[in-house]
Amino acid sequence: MTGLLVAQAPAAAAAGIVTDLGVAVGRGGDVVARGSKVFVAADDRIVVASLDGQVIDTISGLSGAVALTAPDGGRRVYAALRDSHEVIEIDTATVTITRRIDLTAYPCPSNLAQSHDRLWIGYGCGEAGEGGVVGLVLSETTPTPVRVGPATTQPPLVAVTGNTLVAGEPGVSPAVVRVYDVSTTPATPRGEIRGDANGLPPLRDLALTADGSAALSALADTRQFDAWDTTTLDRARAYDSSASGEHGLPAAVAASPDGDYVVGGWNSSQGDTAELVVYDPATAEVIYEADYQGKALVAGSIAFYGTLTWGVLKEPETGRMHLWRLPPSPFHSSTLTLTAPPEATALKQFTLGGRLTLSNGSLPGVQTLELYRWLPDGTSRPFQEITTAADGTYQFTDTPPSTGTFNYLVYWPGNSWFRGRSASATVTVTPYQPTLTVTGPATGAVGERLEFSGTFGADGVSFPRTTITVTRRVVSPDGTVTSKALAKVAPAADGSFGFADTPTTAGEHTYTVRLVGNSIVAPANTTHVVTVLQPAA
Repeated sequence: MTGLLVAQAPAAAAAGIVTDLGVAVGRGGDVVARGSKVFVAADDRIVVASLDGQVIDTISGLSGAVALTAPDGGRRVYAALRDSHEVIEIDTATVTITRRIDLTAYPCPSNLAQSHDRLWIGYGCGEAGEGGVVGLVLSETTPTPVRVGPATTQPPLVAVTGNTLVAGEPGVSPAVVRVYDVSTTPATPRGEIRGDANGLPPLRDLALTADGSAALSALADTRQFDAWDTTTLDRARAYDSSASGEHGLPAAVAASPDGDYVVGGWNSSQGDTAELVVYDPATAEVIYEADYQGKALVAGSIAFYGTLTWGVLKEPETGRMHLWRLPPSPFHSSTLTLTAPPEATALKQFTLGGRLTLSNGSLPGVQTLELYRWLPDGTSRPFQEITTAADGTYQFTDTPPSTGTFNYLVYWPGNSWFRGRSASATVTVTPYQPTLTVTGPATGAVGERLEFSGTFGADGVSFPRTTITVTRRVVSPDGTVTSKALAKVAPAADGSFGFADTPTTAGEHTYTVRLVGNSIVAPANTTHVVTVLQPAA
């Protein structure tokens, strides 16, 4: 497959999309992509862009937003606010802050890493012995930070995959990368990566491969990225170790979540040209590269989303930030289908489904799809994730809360080998057609209380507020006909209701029960007949 990549991705490639984020800041530049949005930390705000690089929202009023992280899947992004000593949780669908975690006891949080529901934080304000790493469990209502490793001066860089955590203090020479097993609490040290006898140059960025078997380092004053075995603690390989240093100085490094490639970011020695290079993780062969003139890549600012790779650039003189998106990975294509019934009934569950297929004929395995739904008025409904079976098929259900035209879109972001795809469907939802039934006595006597019960519900549906009306028609033994409207009845949410009547005359009493209906539930009516006799003398 590497050979295919080389053929499709020549050594010199287009720069992709570069978007001015409209902010000029001294700090920030970290980037993550989740929920079809890209989030960029920008000191007093977080800028939110679409996948085509256009700014669509801003979370403002922050204090030192310098680092971001997000789990694989889900709809949460976490941001470190260095100046207010806290971590905030952001809902990716609504782009709102949903939680604040106080870290006053661990000041100046500056670097984040996340694995499942555990968050790891590199903190420190630059004073000797004040910094370090803490971990916390996000599922706890009030997380209790647990210290990992020794105290530091600078906030350590952190990276985590599964139960492997690596941490290293940036700007320190010689640098040390510490490796931990975080399956235990407190974490168990595995050892230290120190390089050769002269130690490691200062760290600029630190990452882990998808399986946690190798730590990736971007080191100052070197012309390469290194992969370090997290078990033996030895150098496993180097990426772009040419003595000529044509790629300049390393600024950022990251491994794609699926483990298919490593991306390194370089800046020229003058800081006015940035370059992103994609490597084969096993052979270190360059399979794609792109550069951009006049700007520098922010240290540590590489993120992935499906087939897309992101970086953040800064203008050397002004600090103005730009979002850099490489072209989609030029690999295989995919198709995604979504099949839905042309019509459905309000308040009743129905099934939609489809299939994800890959152009090379291989099975996609279990994949996560993003489901977006819109009401007839155009407002969106809650974001949802669904998963495919191993053969790519999937199903999900929906219960429309009203009538009208409902729109559905399913999106697969793809991965490093296959481009993502979307599929949409429109369903016309008609009113719920109730079946109205009434039970009660067949006979009765004058002056006797008659009690009736009924329902129009089925299928476990919860109905909106509606009204039941009851009309009584009496045909007396002498043929006289009288009619009277009885009191209105408010049925329960499950469609059940009841009413009572005390006849004052003998005859055939016909009770006509009508469900008034509304825009969601159609009207309905039924009758019940009671023969009322004079009481025995």
